[in-house]
Amino acid sequence: MKVLRLFALAAATFAVTSVASAQVVETGRSGIPRQSLVSANPIGLLFEWYNGEFERALSTTTSIGVAASSFGDLDDYDSERYSVLDAIGRYYPSGRALRGFSVGVSAGLANFSRDEVVGCPECDDDEGTFGTVGIRGDYVWILGRDQHFAVAAGLGAKRILGGGDLEGLPIGRLSIGWAW
Repeated sequence: MKVLRLFALAAATFAVTSVASAQVVETGRSGIPRQSLVSANPIGLLFEWYNGEFERALSTTTSIGVAASSFGDLDDYDSERYSVLDAIGRYYPSGRALRGFSVGVSAGLANFSRDEVVGCPECDDDEGTFGTVGIRGDYVWILGRDQHFAVAAGLGAKRILGGGDLEGLPIGRLSIGWAW
């Protein structure tokens, strides 16, 4: 009888610990920390708006990134092109870098070019390369069974430093990407 009780106790202990360890593995799986994220906006390709971004987590709450974008003006009166390169620092208050809400700052360069507009001599004042500083708010979802697929959205604004009549640009982000 003692042997039967000892065997039953050992079997119950084994069953409980194997179930508990399986739950730990499953719970930990959804919180896999990702260190890098690369993303782009595929919808913008339809409108000749190109952008891409690379972001790397420095800690659980901070990350740095680099973003490049190029887009043209939609009117038919002239041909304008804006190209921007930014360095971005983000803070994730939830303590899960590359996931969830973040606030950030950016600094970079913006290049504005325009085909000559007949009858508008002051239009050339906005051409050139200028420095920028900006603020932004973003949200990143890491999705999928293996937690690699990323969807990112955000808004912000950047100030053009020394851009003549150009004072600022809006920042918009809607991109999909890959996290690893």
